[in-house]
Amino acid sequence: MQTQSYTLDLSKEKALSQAVPIPSLLSSHSAQWQGMYLEFHRLPSFEVPESTCQQHLITIPTVNGLAVEQRIEGKKSDLIFHPGDLCISPMGKTWQCRWDEELEAIQLSFEPNFINHAAHELIDPDQFELVCYPQITDPLIYHLGIALKGELERNGSGSKLYAESAATFLAVHLLRNYTARKPKCKWHTGGLSPCQFKQAMDYINAHLAEDICLDEVAGYLGLSRYYFCRLFKQSTGLSPYQYVIQCRVERAKQLLRKGGLSLGEIAVDCGFSHQSHLHRHFKRLTGVTPTRFINS
Repeated sequence: MQTQSYTLDLSKEKALSQAVPIPSLLSSHSAQWQGMYLEFHRLPSFEVPESTCQQHLITIPTVNGLAVEQRIEGKKSDLIFHPGDLCISPMGKTWQCRWDEELEAIQLSFEPNFINHAAHELIDPDQFELVCYPQITDPLIYHLGIALKGELERNGSGSKLYAESAATFLAVHLLRNYTARKPKCKWHTGGLSPCQFKQAMDYINAHLAEDICLDEVAGYLGLSRYYFCRLFKQSTGLSPYQYVIQCRVERAKQLLRKGGLSLGEIAVDCGFSHQSHLHRHFKRLTGVTPTRFINS
């Protein structure tokens, strides 16, 4: 293993270029995700020098049977990754790795303050400590990582609300399953109050054509992001992302009936990032394409 050491701030675009010579094929930085970042890499045989991240890092190899030599805090492991396997490296841990065949991997990194904020909602933050796992099988994180990559590829900046919802869910999942002590979760029940529910609906409908931010909706109600997401789902049975998509499709139906606008214009007016984004969700929720809906 090499001896040169790097400290990586993964909130910065191309931060990994200090340690890895080939740029990522996909990055969430241009989409302005908050609290969580995604990069997708395809790399030939390589040896990553000793590195430390300022964020919590989840690495999800997407090549079946990938053999990796890894050192975390000096402890060496020879690992073979299969679908569903991943590596969890908390901030501040020193790691190195090497592989002898082409690697494909999704990297999800989380700001410490983002995880800490969720910890305040769920557990005593003084007891919060993520545990390092050089290799762990977690199909939930694996498939959500794949879904986040696909959403970013398809929708770019339009993926922000989806990513914020997923990041909140992942933060809670990490706290429940990968902390040094099993957290005693604080459960909130009952959903949003009628007043809060109306405020949330009014805010969403007023900003439907915009890039809706979970923190802004939650802050408008005087709630944290985690608390808002949990109460919102109790009230509606849907995540905020799912509900917003439904509202956008309903508005698209109204505009299609009214006529006078192109599909591209309707997509933008409803908050979809492009026409194909509208087409995909419209057909998924209604069973027909927008064009067929107009002619029915």
